[in-house]
Amino acid sequence: MAISVSIKKFNGHEYVYIVDGFRDPLTRRPTSRTLVSFGRKDKLLAGDPDAMKKVEETCQRLRKDSSAYSDTIKDRLLTGAHVDESAYERPASLTCTPAVFYPIWKQLGMEAYFNNYRHNHKLAYDLAKTVFFGCVSRLIAPSSKSSAWRYRQSFIIDFEDIELQRLYDCLDILSDHKDKITTKLNKSIDAMYQRDLTIAMYDVSTFYFESFTEDDLRRRGMSKEHRTQETQVVLGLLIDSEGIPFAYELFPGNTAEVHTLLKVVNKFRKQYKIKDVIVVADSGLNQLVNLDQLQELNLKLIVGYPPYVKLSKAKQDELLNEADWNWHTSPCGDKWGHKSLALEIDKKIVNSATGEKKAVKLSATCIGTFSTHRYHHDLNELNQKWTKAEQLVSKGKEAVAAASRSGFKAFIKVSTKSATLNTDLYGKRLRWCGYGALLTNIEDREPEWIYDKLRQLWRIEDNFRMLKTNLQARPVFVWTQEHIRGHFVLNYIALVMQKILLRHLNNQGVHVSAAELVEALESMKVNRLQGMKKANSNLYSCSNTQALSTSMTDADGNPITLRELCDRILRACDMEPLNSLESAPSIKRKLKVKLPIQ
Repeated sequence: MAISVSIKKFNGHEYVYIVDGFRDPLTRRPTSRTLVSFGRKDKLLAGDPDAMKKVEETCQRLRKDSSAYSDTIKDRLLTGAHVDESAYERPASLTCTPAVFYPIWKQLGMEAYFNNYRHNHKLAYDLAKTVFFGCVSRLIAPSSKSSAWRYRQSFIIDFEDIELQRLYDCLDILSDHKDKITTKLNKSIDAMYQRDLTIAMYDVSTFYFESFTEDDLRRRGMSKEHRTQETQVVLGLLIDSEGIPFAYELFPGNTAEVHTLLKVVNKFRKQYKIKDVIVVADSGLNQLVNLDQLQELNLKLIVGYPPYVKLSKAKQDELLNEADWNWHTSPCGDKWGHKSLALEIDKKIVNSATGEKKAVKLSATCIGTFSTHRYHHDLNELNQKWTKAEQLVSKGKEAVAAASRSGFKAFIKVSTKSATLNTDLYGKRLRWCGYGALLTNIEDREPEWIYDKLRQLWRIEDNFRMLKTNLQARPVFVWTQEHIRGHFVLNYIALVMQKILLRHLNNQGVHVSAAELVEALESMKVNRLQGMKKANSNLYSCSNTQALSTSMTDADGNPITLRELCDRILRACDMEPLNSLESAPSIKRKLKVKLPIQ
């Protein structure tokens, strides 16, 4: 390890870091990882002339204590390293999560699929059990593969015989068979309920690596999480109207989101052999190249359409004219309305690959919307930015130039002599507070129905939030392209399992968010009682009896204990709640665990 101070130059400014240099065990090439980021050098020195001396002192302290950090690096980077099991004691507390998800795993056909693969390829290890463990470890307390493997004994199902190397090996298999796995998942979901295949919601997000090393897949690009210096990949996700994923594709990190939509949609249509699909997407995918290709495929579309950007001045004035607006009042008291405008789009687009120009003609409808709730939200956000702009301008031109890039800086005009507020822009933004719009080529549906479909895009945002928060799919701690792709297949299976469980619970009247579900499942533990035997089996005490959930309440507003919530989840999954004291056989019977328990 070589820990040192590094100064890197970006956009004309120098930034100060403490970095750790090491040799990648996979590529055998030298690389580095940022330990501490101090920001811009000029700002550091402006605040403290001795800042660089203190940075060097911090670096020296890290060098002296580098052994602990070295262990962390190995934990994240070494794939296939042997860890001495004797270094870790068997935990007394066991999480019941695998038992809850195991029936769903089987229902989705994953047990049969991987068992068949093992049989056909004569694998010596239990592939299905290994992949299931990988999924479960992402669903509860996700971490790096090696870290998850160390704590495999903390689950009620016995995963002790799983080898770390096999956990990495299965990533290669998942990568190679990604399309077959997603197809199998979809067929199993189709058998569960009547899936609506006519509406497909699409969006993209980025997933970063704590690495600056680029390859064909890991690239720097437009980051949705503002991590512009780290490498990333782009994931395009397609879901149905209930929020259950259809399909996904992984793209290099520098891929523009506009260039992802057609590949995913086309692949989905070919897989299901369907012609009529309504594609729902936000404004980030509303580019003429996409609209033109969707039209050529005879697909219907509903896409976000920012009116102050996309509409001509004449059409803006027509939309804002109070005539022909239809008004409604929602049950929550929100007054909202809509107005439809016929649009004839006739423009030319340039093929980025060939440079050739192509005429695009599109007949569509722009549906403008207004909401009083959205108006107050937009107005509050606008005034917050304006206040920040005022405060910065009052400090002078130099302060404006030194300030980091933020949304409120759009309201500041900088000349050679001064910095002033952009009152014209404020007036334009104020004019559009509360307003939105969408573009569609659907002619046989009411505007309310079309608008409702666009509002359902929160479902796909919820999927990304689950991937990033609950499953912690990023930062990614594997480095080869096969392992990266396998990592996302693993997360995709886990995501589908969690969404299916939430659907099962919702159908049984148990309405919980993904975060509340994870909170409950993390608390669903049994504790092995040492020195007590009954019928030659261990006795277990069930925890969380009095633990309170911070968010759940009953119909009377009283807090629900996690034990009560866990009991509801088990009943909804056709399992029996556990008593305060249980034997191993009774736990297996109540939780319907087919695999051996610890």
